[in-house]
Amino acid sequence: MALKYKVVSTFSPGEGKEGKQLWFPKLTGSSQINLREIAKILQKRSTASESDVYLIVKGLVDLIPELLADGYTVKLDELGTFRLHAKVSTSSSPESVSAKNINNLRLSFRPDKYIKDELRDIKIVPERK
Repeated sequence: MALKYKVVSTFSPGEGKEGKQLWFPKLTGSSQINLREIAKILQKRSTASESDVYLIVKGLVDLIPELLADGYTVKLDELGTFRLHAKVSTSSSPESVSAKNINNLRLSFRPDKYIKDELRDIKIVPERK
């Protein structure tokens, strides 16, 4: 399996269509795969049934937001780490700081070294027309 790309163009930032035309590769073919399809693949690679795999992964999907809401950083060995970050506004004194200073929560995912290593040698090829 290989990642595919196509060649696309843009113009120099801030110069509009009068600017210099620039070319770059854009990854293509990023179709989605759902949990049911993943469960079918994992069933073939293990002794667990498709419904067992689905049940466990679905349970994990339901549990991760609960753990994050309780203040945990969720590390799944060899997969990566999920963590919440807050976008905040400042106040002029400690007494005026409240939950209202938290404007937005963001979820970050940091892949584990194992995942990064597995992705390091991906073959990248041009998309055939």
